[in-house]
Amino acid sequence: MHSFPFMVNVHSNHMHWLRTYLVVYCLFFSFPLVGQQLSPDATISLLTYSPSSQLYTAFGHSALRIKDPTQSMGGTPLDRVYNYGTFDFDEPGFYLKFMRGKLNYKLSAYDFRYVELEQQQRQMNVREQVFNLTLEQKQALFDFLNNNALPENRFYLYDFFYDNCATRIRDAFEVVLGESLQLDTTFILPAEQKTFRQLIDEYLDPQPWADFGIDLALGARIDQTASPYEYMFLPDYLAEGFEGSTLTRDGQTVPLVKRDEIIMAGTQEMVSPIEYMHPRWTFIALFAVFLIWTIITRKQKPLHWPDIILFGAIGLLGTLLLILWLATDHQTTKENWNLLWAHPLHLLTAILLTSKQLGIGAKLYFLISGFFYLGLIAASEVIPQEYHPAIIPLIALIAFRYFYKYHQINLPRRVPPASVRASS
Repeated sequence: MHSFPFMVNVHSNHMHWLRTYLVVYCLFFSFPLVGQQLSPDATISLLTYSPSSQLYTAFGHSALRIKDPTQSMGGTPLDRVYNYGTFDFDEPGFYLKFMRGKLNYKLSAYDFRYVELEQQQRQMNVREQVFNLTLEQKQALFDFLNNNALPENRFYLYDFFYDNCATRIRDAFEVVLGESLQLDTTFILPAEQKTFRQLIDEYLDPQPWADFGIDLALGARIDQTASPYEYMFLPDYLAEGFEGSTLTRDGQTVPLVKRDEIIMAGTQEMVSPIEYMHPRWTFIALFAVFLIWTIITRKQKPLHWPDIILFGAIGLLGTLLLILWLATDHQTTKENWNLLWAHPLHLLTAILLTSKQLGIGAKLYFLISGFFYLGLIAASEVIPQEYHPAIIPLIALIAFRYFYKYHQINLPRRVPPASVRASS
């Protein structure tokens, strides 16, 4: 969903020029233009970038463009982009803050020439919707953005679904335009509304492993149905909502958008993944490997190390999911029902399997666990969270291994007392 200025990789013949340009630009022209007045020729527009192949660009991106050919900045006409989707990799504790949900994003302002360079690199489509605003409304929005871009105001606590590069733009329009703005919330019919999870799944089809990972990490809160207003956390739907929105001006209703066009056309195609590399088929293949290995070694001395690796890995995954739920500020990683099958207790199973002697307690534990996971498969449709399709063969594998471990434990036969043997 985000464009990251000053962090993009470019072709080698552009690299030196880009670095020089950005350094000069940041030193001299990145200050907020507080107090500058726009002319009647100024335009304000929404830029919507199409999704592309990297995960951080998989959902597209939104930014605002303010262009005024009669005003200049650094000797060139004012043509400035305001982007709420930036952050700094060099921020102290970046990765820890990201994991804990405490990472601040910021509003960055830069010349439109950067967008042109980024488009050459990424080959995405750039859609521009020019707004039908009065000069007073343009100036008010311009002042709002420049005030937001001040060092003391530019940072905000990012939330993927509720506070991001797209929702910040929607909210800015609501604040500045007030009751004169009528946002369109009818572009999705009630019968067609989807959950937050279903919405992001639409964009992750070309990246099935990313889709699988996101479905693992995010809990039941994203399985609630999103309203059309909430759809606007995605740039494409923000553009669609603005397309049907209106303004009240002198008692008349006018469209919010007066011009809508693709100003830069890309050539990048979203490549579909190889089907057999999909997580679903990967875990089916893993189940088949364990099944074949079990058949081949069924008459040999039990080998536990493959199961130790399997249960240990799933136990570590469950530990991570539990940390994301209890020890972070991410709201959407809470209430994660994946913990029913991927939980830290699998680490106990891995430890048990390192023991040379497994008794009745372990045998009963394995049997109960096997039935529990079979029941979980049967109840998967009623669990208040949509499981990724690849999870079902993985749960089936867990159930199979617990049943087989139960079968492998041979309890010592009980020897009758000597008096009983003598009498017989």
